[in-house]
Amino acid sequence: MMREDTSGVVDVAAPASAAPGIAGADDGPGRLDHLAQMCRTANFARRYLEVSVLADANLTWTSYDVLHLTVMHRPVDTGVVAALAHVSKGSVTRSAAALIKRGLLRRSIPTRDRRRSLLAPTAAGWALNQQLRAQLIAALNTLLDGQSDADRHDIAVLRHLITAHQQ
Repeated sequence: MMREDTSGVVDVAAPASAAPGIAGADDGPGRLDHLAQMCRTANFARRYLEVSVLADANLTWTSYDVLHLTVMHRPVDTGVVAALAHVSKGSVTRSAAALIKRGLLRRSIPTRDRRRSLLAPTAAGWALNQQLRAQLIAALNTLLDGQSDADRHDIAVLRHLITAHQQ
């Protein structure tokens, strides 16, 4: 509902269904606010890990995820990696091309279906994934143990999300 006062300023009032104390008020706006907070927290954690660990390896979270998923599901179709990582196939292709150029992945084309592209880690890719995984776990533990300068609210949300997901 919009109201205009005598100064010409438009005031956007919350609809009655979103008012506190009314049944179902949190069904829409409250859930959206919670989702937005989860997304901000995920972005915060991703950025923290990119800066504290992955930057030294010249990787983004997406390129690390492509490497890690390739190690875990070797050999794996690029479309499967895209589905598992929840990114576009184009993002996987770009990340894979950079990782191939660095000698961390190799690409093969199956003889039965030349349209497909399979990714597999090289020994260097396997080793880097293991090293980074240990560093990422240590950085995440540091973040969750509160020894960083991170926003306490984001860390509390992150702890809750991890705990809820594990149960």
